[in-house]
Amino acid sequence: MFRNYFVTAFRYLWKQKGFSVINLIGLTVGLSVCYFALTFVSFELSHDRYHEKSERIYRLVTDVKTPNGIDYLSTTAPMASAMEAAFPEVQAATRIFLDHLIIQKDQEQYADEKIAYADSSLFSVFSFPLISGNPDNILKAPYSIVLSETSARKYFGDENPVGGILLVNGKERAQVTGVMKDIPHNSHFRVDMLLSMSTLGEEWMRNSKRFFFYTYLLLPENYDASKLSAKLPDFVKTHIDQKLGEYSLAIEPLKSVYLNAKPRGSKAGTSVTGNRSHVYIFSFVAAFVLFIACFNFINLTTALSIQRVKEIGVRKVLGTTRKLLIFQFLVESVSLTLIAFFASILVCSLLIPLFNDLTGKIINAGIFENINYLFVLFSAAVFIGLLSGIYPAFFLSRFQPVSSLKGGFVSATQGVNFRKVLVTAQFSISIILIVATIVVYRQLHFMQNQALGFKKDHNLVIDFQYDDNIISHQESVKDKLTKIPGVTMASISSSIPGRPNHLFPTQIENVANEMQEFQSDTYFVDYDFIKQYGISVLAGRMFSKDFGNDLKEAILINETAVKSLGFSNPKDVIGKRFSQLNVNGFVIGVIKDFHFRSFQEKVQPMTLRVAPGFFTFLTLNISGENTPESIANLERAWKSLIPDMPLIYFFADEAYDNQYRDEQRFGKLFICFASFAIIISCLGLLGLSAFSITQRTKEIGIRKVVGASTVSIVGLLSVDFIKLVLLAILIAVPVAWYAMDQWLRDFAYRIAIPLWSFALAGVIAVFIALGTVSFQAIKAALKNPVKSLRS
Repeated sequence: MFRNYFVTAFRYLWKQKGFSVINLIGLTVGLSVCYFALTFVSFELSHDRYHEKSERIYRLVTDVKTPNGIDYLSTTAPMASAMEAAFPEVQAATRIFLDHLIIQKDQEQYADEKIAYADSSLFSVFSFPLISGNPDNILKAPYSIVLSETSARKYFGDENPVGGILLVNGKERAQVTGVMKDIPHNSHFRVDMLLSMSTLGEEWMRNSKRFFFYTYLLLPENYDASKLSAKLPDFVKTHIDQKLGEYSLAIEPLKSVYLNAKPRGSKAGTSVTGNRSHVYIFSFVAAFVLFIACFNFINLTTALSIQRVKEIGVRKVLGTTRKLLIFQFLVESVSLTLIAFFASILVCSLLIPLFNDLTGKIINAGIFENINYLFVLFSAAVFIGLLSGIYPAFFLSRFQPVSSLKGGFVSATQGVNFRKVLVTAQFSISIILIVATIVVYRQLHFMQNQALGFKKDHNLVIDFQYDDNIISHQESVKDKLTKIPGVTMASISSSIPGRPNHLFPTQIENVANEMQEFQSDTYFVDYDFIKQYGISVLAGRMFSKDFGNDLKEAILINETAVKSLGFSNPKDVIGKRFSQLNVNGFVIGVIKDFHFRSFQEKVQPMTLRVAPGFFTFLTLNISGENTPESIANLERAWKSLIPDMPLIYFFADEAYDNQYRDEQRFGKLFICFASFAIIISCLGLLGLSAFSITQRTKEIGIRKVVGASTVSIVGLLSVDFIKLVLLAILIAVPVAWYAMDQWLRDFAYRIAIPLWSFALAGVIAVFIALGTVSFQAIKAALKNPVKSLRS
């Protein structure tokens, strides 16, 4: 009996193969999109939850309220031990300091590696399993290094790396004392190497003004963290100097750091943060796509079922019971959804590498990595099958056989109206997604193409890691490198636009002739930096070797800093006193604001000083005529100048654009998902219009016989669908505007939502509907009316 049901089901699906293919493709795409969205959302929400003590771990952070707003900082090095000493409930405290260092095994094997200076207590707080080494002492001695499995294989192959030596920045010898498993990708910080905190030296450990360290606290089980938070204001008063601003400490639950916290980075490195709005958006888009696919499936299934009234009558005459008919309809519907389910598994397994590449993360290693996701898809497929089979199963099976055989079936107006509601809903969603795609694309284009206030093209940047040989002989190094064909200019600095940089406490005389204190983004530069990066000077002058005091007693500030000091005219701040890092002097110039961070953040007060001890970046202007040859010449010159230091370089424009990497990936994913939603909408409309026109075959034949033209028939068949699309436009426009306005609020500099995007989305939707329906309508209108009347 069961075999007969399945054979009958597949015969029916084969008979209606056109509609079955439309249903199958739409549902397969919908389930596939749902799978990828589910993996993405689950991955984003799972960050740092794999730690055994994740419920008890909190990150300590510092907020500084200044006249310019709030500066979001991490903590200083002494803060961890101070917290342990002051609060018994802090069972353990550990620190990391993220950095980039040049790691080298020999002359041929080296790389710029992401590392973290870390306390040995890191392993007692976090769940980073050790493969070899004693967690109590592997990070005790200076220049002790722990490798991940990947970096251990990279530098030592199949050899045992413990006891091995690696060079740090071409000079310091670091001994491998342990190997740990790779830090999972769903971590808010991820490095390939850990270097002992003692490597930084005692001066770093005592300094209470460098907010470069991430401090993590382990609290007791079931402890109310708000009790510790309430004690922090008193702790701040005794441990942090409040002269530079209004400082406050806060603790962030580890599990909320990735999605809810600020990056709080520095020149050395920044922890990774996600975007909760992206999680919401992909959740909604996936739900919309599955919604459209599901409703298309239900639309066509219920519409086709009306043609089976006589079949039901025949089956009842032959003795089939209502229960068996219900079962038959459900089997047919579920069979098709299960085919779509298995097809989606195949599609997803093929597209997983592309999906990982789009997201820039190893979100999914294989289709069977998480069976729970497949179970969700399977459940969704079965549910859709049952839902779409309920109408024919319970409604049509109740008709009496005589009435069914006579064709005595009253048109289900409610069913028709329901299908119209579904078509309107899916086109509303499609229009919203079209508008969203336009806005996302334009915002990304705006951020990447807006004037930045500096030149980023053709600048090759070398991170020489504060090497004394270069700092001590910077002018001769620059002179030799600029003699290389293709290299036209060189400058040295502590940071470059697009890379995180240091915040330093600064005092500058304000409009009231008082020393105003704040944390400023600080660049330490040489005399050529401003010229090379094309930064405009609005008032005063730039640094010059002709003024001997510029080396110690001069500072440049940007427009934002001028406004924060209360001056309306940049010229008025020239000659004002400043104090920074125990250096006193005068403001000699004001530079035009430039976007040293991304357009997601407002330009902050900035200062520039000449201070060689902080230099680490060497920027060379490379002409674009023969870049590969210029780089080859540079590599040869570098080996002769600094033989112990490998040449690690990148381009300034790429470094700056990397700030938008996550937004670019979001844009690509969003456009892909939106495209799938629109395609599924077209498939649904194609199937529904084909069915609707089939139902009106005799009507079309009669109209042609009495003289109706092809154009009038096409218009007649299309107008009902166009009305639904116009209604969808009215519904979608306010929803799309509100949704994109909320999304744009995350950007400090953003576009205005263009009104034409709504008009364009509406026009696209109308053309999609016309193109889809007209194809079927023209085909029906050109049909021989004699055959139509015989049908």
